[in-house]
Amino acid sequence: MKHIALRYGLWMFLGFTGFFLLMHLLDLSQNYYLRVFNGIIHVGFLWMALRTWYRDHHEPSDDYTSGVVMGMFTSFAGVLPFTVFMVLFLAYNPSFLASIQSQSPIGQYFTPVTASLFILVEGIAASLILSYVMVRLLEVMRERA
Repeated sequence: MKHIALRYGLWMFLGFTGFFLLMHLLDLSQNYYLRVFNGIIHVGFLWMALRTWYRDHHEPSDDYTSGVVMGMFTSFAGVLPFTVFMVLFLAYNPSFLASIQSQSPIGQYFTPVTASLFILVEGIAASLILSYVMVRLLEVMRERA
């Protein structure tokens, strides 16, 4: 289980980081709506991890806890390093941080740590919901096959 979560979590982190750096190089990193693609990256790698885990998990079960834990661990392995990356990126790029602060309602209180904390909380909350839904979908797909 840990091997699957770490493998797909690492790919998730690389997807988040690669996408962010590409958008920053193209001068598009300030566009808030591009965060939708982070959601697509998150969903994609979470689905692949849970599907891989589910194929190895042969016995049907009404206990979804282990599947949700698997999804949470995968997302944590991808979101936590990206959070650390963003703390460092924002700390060493004050002009980018200032542009975000000017658009944020909390303005001056928006620091590299608080910005990255929002990323972490959003990623973990989305992971909890998505993991549960995906485990249920995999169970339904197994029953229909």
